[in-house]
Parts: sequence; structure tokens; C-alpha cells
Amino acid sequence: MGIYELYSKRIKKAQSTDFEDVYVYNHVPEKLRVQIVQILKDAIGTRNYENWEFIHKTLLKELGTFKLVDRPGEDINNCLTYFLLSNDEEAIDFIELTLRVLDSPATRDDFNNERSRNHMLQTPDDAIEEINYRLRDNGVGYEYVEGEFIRIDRKFLHEKTVKPAIRLLIEEEFEGAGDEFLNAHEYYRKGKYKESLVEALKAFESTLKTICDKQGYTYDKGRDTASKLISIIIDNQLIPTYLSNHFTGLRTTLEAGLPTVRNKQAGHGQGAEKVQVEPYFVEYALNLAASNIVLLINAYKESK
Repeated sequence: MGIYELYSKRIKKAQSTDFEDVYVYNHVPEKLRVQIVQILKDAIGTRNYENWEFIHKTLLKELGTFKLVDRPGEDINNCLTYFLLSNDEEAIDFIELTLRVLDSPATRDDFNNERSRNHMLQTPDDAIEEINYRLRDNGVGYEYVEGEFIRIDRKFLHEKTVKPAIRLLIEEEFEGAGDEFLNAHEYYRKGKYKESLVEALKAFESTLKTICDKQGYTYDKGRDTASKLISIIIDNQLIPTYLSNHFTGLRTTLEAGLPTVRNKQAGHGQGAEKVQVEPYFVEYALNLAASNIVLLINAYKESK
């Protein structure tokens, strides 16, 4: 049947003049929690004991506790009650965990099994799509994309740079760079900003190295960093001369932009004073990495 929007909500959207995307990252409202509970009951099913046991045991182990809630009950009830009563950080972790369960081969096999399907009223893909929709609708800035729970800081940049970068890395078999790029977002979501910067640059450099490998360009795998790798791909005209001439700052942006942010903020010893990495620096680095990755992979695709 799909996602249904109430008439009043459609009217409010149509009348809205606020075009800025505003998300929160540290609050999961009660309404959203209730909606997700309803989705999980339909999609995982109330009698899928193995999946709920897995979620329950995973939470117990990760939280370092022997019980999620004070009153005893079945795994599904304990998990969902915990989610409804948990703090915001725990709620975000719970949503990510259940999304991974929904996206697992086991859950998909259960839905395709005629016996278990009787207790599953929503397909895993539909459930993931609806949870993403409910997150956006409630102004909570996360989205499940290609197997990862990604933080959205600007919807336009997320849609136009981050998601295309993830898809291109997967489609074009840039596995190492893809893993590093997703790790950068995971660290960012958890507030580990230095680690996020390091992973963002690693993803950028891995993209360059993979292109060099696929194209047969000679480079020193153990020593060449972003600056040298950029020179190699430009010298080999992966990026056409007319493009680099037209955008006179292209080389400067690629060489100085991302590596400099990483080097100054995270890459070296911090000395006597503790270096404070601000979230907006990390946001800039992630978006810059995504933009550069999209540019480079599209240039590589055109060269094939």
C-alpha cells in the first residue's frame, strides 16, 4: 500500500515557505519511536523469535547489562520497551541495529519463506524505506544507505554528493575506498571527529590509487600521497586538459582542500595543546571528499 500521508500533513507541506533543511541528531521524539515500533512489528514480525533474540542479546552484550528492562518478558517486548524508554543516543543505536537486521539475508529469507511470511506484513525493503521516510518526516537527520546508517547534515549535499559517491564506489568496485568513506561517516556520527577526518582522506587517496591501478598508471604504493597521486592522474589526462585549464583552481582544490584539512586537524601530533576538531571542519571534509570522489570516478568511467 505504501506510505500514507494524512491530508493535514499534505496541506502543511504545500503551504510551507521554509525551504531550508533542518535536522536534529541528538533527539528521537516519542512519535517516531512509536512509528518505528509499529514498522518493526510488521516487518520483522512478532513471532520471529530468532531475530528478536539476536537483537536482545546484542543489546545486552553491547550495553554490558543482564537485562534491558526491569520487568521480565519475551525478547520482542523487552527490546521494544527498552527502545521506547531509552535515551536518545541509545535510541539511535537501536534504530541502526534493527535496520541492519531488516537488511540481513536471514530476514529476507524469512519473508520469502511461506510459513514465516504469515507473520511478516511488510517487506524488508519497504520497511527500510518507511523508516528512512519517518526519520526525515520527524526531522531526525539520519538515513540508511547501502547498508550504513548515515548522518545527514545538509539534505542537498547528502543527495547530490554523499549518496552518489557511495553508489559509485560500490558500482565501480572501489571496495577499499567505499569502506573508508562509510567509516568516516560512522566516526562522524559517533563524534569521533579526528578519526572521521583520517578516514575521509584515506577514502580519497584510495580512490586515486584504485584509479591508478585500474588504468595502469605507475605510482609508489607505499609512499605516494594525495598530492602526488593527483599529479599522476592529471599528467595522464584522466581529467582533460581543457577542464583543468577552465577550472584554474581545480588542482589547488584537490591538492590543498581535503589533505590540508586532514593534516592540520588530525594527521599529526598535537603538541602541548590539545587540538579541538570542530564538527563543521569534519562536515566540510566529508562533503569535499564526496565531491572529489564523484568527480574522479565519473572521469574514470568516461575514460573506459
